[in-house]
Amino acid sequence: MTAAICGISVGILFCAGLYAQTPPRPSKPPASRPEAKKTWPKSQDWLAGVEKRLETLNGITTPAAGNADFKKLLERAAEIMDLAKSSKDNQFQHGRRLLAANAMMDAADRVLLALKAERTSDENDLRRAGYVLQECYFRVRQADYFVRISGDKKSSQSARLASSLYQQGRSAYDAKEYGKARLLGEASASVVFALECMAQSETSDPHIHK
Repeated sequence: MTAAICGISVGILFCAGLYAQTPPRPSKPPASRPEAKKTWPKSQDWLAGVEKRLETLNGITTPAAGNADFKKLLERAAEIMDLAKSSKDNQFQHGRRLLAANAMMDAADRVLLALKAERTSDENDLRRAGYVLQECYFRVRQADYFVRISGDKKSSQSARLASSLYQQGRSAYDAKEYGKARLLGEASASVVFALECMAQSETSDPHIHK
């Protein structure tokens, strides 16, 4: 009986040893997922959404809405919207101009928030503001290049506004108003992005890398 038990134990240990040395079987590959449906917004829907956003921003009646920079940004967004409407037959140009109009409204949003931002001196706020302004410094330096490509006088005015917003952000940073500094830096960068989109919209043969 004892010998039989010993034999069984040895057999179990032997099998366990073989199992340990056997490489694990690769897991069954997951079933291929069906391709996601491409739901790129229709041109008219996108245009309507941007128009609605502009209408909402123009309807703001708080004292901050009287800020000169806020008004300039919305005026430029409206001008770019008119350009977008006139270029519906050129899908690339139409899309770039809608992006530019949206970017100008992004900047307007940030300016509005900056006017109401509380004075903060938290270390995290300091780092975030410093990072944004550092990146913004280089973006502002690209503004004149985009203006030259677009050949648009209004773009030149926007480039000066981007520089002004950056300088305001730096002043807020020096005054330890880090929340305000970050928002103004983001506003400046959004204006430069709008300029970039406008420059792209004037490129007759955009380079597409495949």
